[in-house]
Amino acid sequence: MRTVADQFAEVLAIAGIKRIYGIVGDSLNALTDAIRRQGQIQWLHVRHEEVAAFAAGAEAQLTGELAVCAGSCGPGNLHLINGLFDCHRSRAPVLAIAAQIPSGEIGASYFQETHPQTLFQECSHYCELVSGANQMPRAAEVAIREAVGRRGVSVLVLPGDVALQPAADAAPPKLAGLLPPQPVTVPRPEDLKQLAALLNGAPRVTLLCGSGCAGAHEALLAIGERLKAPMVHAMRGKEHVEWDNPYDVGMTGLIGFSPCSTATSC
Repeated sequence: MRTVADQFAEVLAIAGIKRIYGIVGDSLNALTDAIRRQGQIQWLHVRHEEVAAFAAGAEAQLTGELAVCAGSCGPGNLHLINGLFDCHRSRAPVLAIAAQIPSGEIGASYFQETHPQTLFQECSHYCELVSGANQMPRAAEVAIREAVGRRGVSVLVLPGDVALQPAADAAPPKLAGLLPPQPVTVPRPEDLKQLAALLNGAPRVTLLCGSGCAGAHEALLAIGERLKAPMVHAMRGKEHVEWDNPYDVGMTGLIGFSPCSTATSC
């Protein structure tokens, strides 16, 4: 019998997931067994679920691709929260699987009962409870698209008994629908002309660079060379700006450096 967990594992494999970070537990049995039988996704055991979330975030930031972590019901998935906040603030595309107590016991003060769909709202773009087989694979598709398209965390809350239900009859999703390409934002020509005029007319220029400079390191160096301008980076811009950059004078803000204050003073 093909289960909801089997269907979920199939969607993850189509999305290109190679590994899931987590700690096994009773409420995750259906999913871990589906992954074992499928043989396409590696389960990477960690010593604490917080490590699983941070590891998934690190993978997502290094590769730019979706990464997955999982936690069992109650304290298992609660331990994910520190790492998921970091992933979400860092705009790392991560799917977190939060197992839940048996669906018939929700709301009855059951052992280890929490409400993950409420707890993870603040550190996710998408956080939903899968309450029946007919929600899968649609919920998984939406969660993956939200994490990838909006660059952040999605959380699927999956009760153990629902994961064991017979899967609904649904066609597997297409890869193009699961992983939307990143949009390219281009300024209006008149805005570019206005900025060029501002830079050309200024006697001195300092560039303040943040995370919006991701992927534009060469262009950033080129404009630094043309303007002979020092660059000050914000904390989230550090990884995109600082390396191999002779114009960078350090980080600004609460834990910044004094040369940044000098460079940005009028």
